[in-house]
Amino acid sequence: MLRAASLRAIVGVRATASSARRARDDKPPRRTLRAASSTSASVSSTTIAPFCELLSRDESSSNATRPLAVVIGWFGCELRHVKKYAMMYVDAEWDAVAVAPPSVSTLVPSVADTYGDYVLRALSKRQAMERRGPIVVHVASNGGFIFAGNLMLKARNGDARARALFDRTKGFVFDCAPGNLRPDIIARAAAAVIGGASATTEPAPIFEAFAKALMMRPSIDARLRSIDEVWGKAPASSVEDASWTPPHCPAMFAYSEADVLISPREIEAFARLREEKTGARSDLHKYHDAAHCEIGREASRFDDYRKKVHTFLSEIRGATVQ
Repeated sequence: MLRAASLRAIVGVRATASSARRARDDKPPRRTLRAASSTSASVSSTTIAPFCELLSRDESSSNATRPLAVVIGWFGCELRHVKKYAMMYVDAEWDAVAVAPPSVSTLVPSVADTYGDYVLRALSKRQAMERRGPIVVHVASNGGFIFAGNLMLKARNGDARARALFDRTKGFVFDCAPGNLRPDIIARAAAAVIGGASATTEPAPIFEAFAKALMMRPSIDARLRSIDEVWGKAPASSVEDASWTPPHCPAMFAYSEADVLISPREIEAFARLREEKTGARSDLHKYHDAAHCEIGREASRFDDYRKKVHTFLSEIRGATVQ
């Protein structure tokens, strides 16, 4: 009953937000699914869970050991936007799962857990992990970082499907992430989502008051702290389960000096910290004029981003999978 109610809440919130955006603005979307190769028509897209699709080349064999990218979108994103970035991996002959976590699943632990179970179950049923090679997890903004962190917490707590995901993970890609989560960041992100525009420095006092109250709730505060801990962003407050640790693998960071939501200094600090803690390298790629989570908005910048991702993948693909 809880799972059904949570899913209805997820669908209801997403449908309401989408309807509101369409009612305010009938302009065509700014982001569209884009493939680099002439064979883009051969890409199949299969819904495997709510707001979650598997993208693959039609000619790929279900028995082939193919690498997989799990691409998790930002707060308030739409699936079609996430699929554009997932196509970077399909163009590199990887399969990709695009996930657009509903906004409510970012900050409400019970909904995050329920939706996370749907995604993990879908991956398991589709055998998207068992028959494939190494996995790369791509997270966008704090929203993607938080949702992936929730999945990582499941792995730490013994969830077999979550462990299967992260035990095969051989690389991370961080897109405009992570930053230090504060009420003003949540507020301005929410204002951008509802307004259907890029984030700005303009204060959003009503949203900020709500975000502050939300973050003060003990369950939410504890969950966000646990997520920072499992990512290694904050010191562990308790003895960790020695039977499982998050993957210590290379990471790529794509971020922008012009980002008004997440400071590039915070991203760089996390990259250095992660490198020190794990011994795995961090590749930093800074852009100078891209808005938050819009590195791929312009064609020339998207092409450069894709090339950098492909270079990173070429080093990951040969990684040994246990």
